[in-house]
Amino acid sequence: MSNPILILDKPQPFVGLGTLTYTIATASLYNVRAQITEIPPSGLSVVIKQNGSTIFTSPVLTPTQVAQQFKYSPIVGAVNDVITVVLASASAIDSGLNNVKSTITIGQGV
Repeated sequence: MSNPILILDKPQPFVGLGTLTYTIATASLYNVRAQITEIPPSGLSVVIKQNGSTIFTSPVLTPTQVAQQFKYSPIVGAVNDVITVVLASASAIDSGLNNVKSTITIGQGV
């Protein structure tokens, strides 16, 4: 199964753990916004990569934290660069389909 594809400036709802991708069509500055909700306790982390190299790793949620929201910018993007947002966890509770819910948005600009 292929990774869900992010569409510029369109919030992408996503349920569960996995990877979302965006391929840059126009050289510019970009940003990634994420809003994540889940059932604690958790080991969830969010990693943003550009062309396979990690450029941001979110802090792991604490056992009492039920949500996380952040914006990462700027990402200096060249044509055909690939930005990936990886939701991963070391905690078995997060692997349930409805335990992690997120909305990821890729935007142009800072």
